[in-house]
Amino acid sequence: MQYLGHFLSFVGLPYAIGFLALCFWWRWWLLVPAGIVAAVLARIEYASVNASDGAGSVFGIILVVFAMIGAASGFVASGVVVIGRATRLQALRAAYVLPVVFILGFGSFFAVTWTQQKIREARYAPPDAACLDNLHPARIADVEIAIPIAPGIFLYGERMNNDHYILWSNPDARAFCGEADGGNATLKSVVFMLDGYPSRREMQTNRPFCSRPHPEYPWAEMACHLIPTDVIPDKPVQMTVSVRAAGFDPSAREREAMLKNQAIVASDGFRTYRSQNDFYLQRPDGYFARCHEHRSKSQPWLSCTATEELSEKLAISYDFRTTADLFMQQSVVVATNARAIFDSLKP
Repeated sequence: MQYLGHFLSFVGLPYAIGFLALCFWWRWWLLVPAGIVAAVLARIEYASVNASDGAGSVFGIILVVFAMIGAASGFVASGVVVIGRATRLQALRAAYVLPVVFILGFGSFFAVTWTQQKIREARYAPPDAACLDNLHPARIADVEIAIPIAPGIFLYGERMNNDHYILWSNPDARAFCGEADGGNATLKSVVFMLDGYPSRREMQTNRPFCSRPHPEYPWAEMACHLIPTDVIPDKPVQMTVSVRAAGFDPSAREREAMLKNQAIVASDGFRTYRSQNDFYLQRPDGYFARCHEHRSKSQPWLSCTATEELSEKLAISYDFRTTADLFMQQSVVVATNARAIFDSLKP
């Protein structure tokens, strides 16, 4: 309570100065020019204070904001008094208007701030238990799936940029639950982001989904726990299943880029195609992936991406960690697990 009193006394003076500067202009031909001049000066001063740096700039902005609120309140008070004089309404006499507008204007900042805070809290509040705990039906191409509200899942709807859901975001999770439970969730892509950055892991994993084991989902452990940088998991670290056009080969462009380079062929048929920035690794059976070497002690592996046809209407693309020595066996296991991750969503 003591701190609140200090704050009110701190901002009360600039507010009162701003109010008094404009509350006694009781002629339209005086009030309008005075209001314009005050607005221009306030804009210049606010820009100046906002452009400054240092700890004191925050207090400067607060002072200027309350002076601007006071000036606006004073302008409104003068306008109401002018109207009262023109209409001869006793209720709009200056003796009544000035103290009322002074109090309401000062309280308006706190009322607006409180309202915005409540709106923000309502927007970012966790969804209800039914949304968080239940599976939600959706369709991608001709496949029916059931999606949990889990970290690491990112969904694109048919309208793409105007229709996407980050399921570790409360507003998006709530919107998806409403769309899916209404039977309208038709998706264009399902993305699993299982190798999240440490800075956002707490936000992602602070979900009821991660509070209990999920043996039915082979990706749950990776979604809820950060993968150590020295580990090479047997599952993709990111995977996308998306609708593809009929007859479209999802790996055609990659294959063309790969075949433009000369292959280095090992005795077991393992091929390496070197390019300027990345390179391609290909098994004897034709499976290939585009890879990138980090050359870092913290990332002692290759980052590889493979794209394949999942069905006539769906393509699957996934990123995984491997090494040149492990690629032959690792890529087989990862490809199998990538399909298992998507299959786990099928009811």
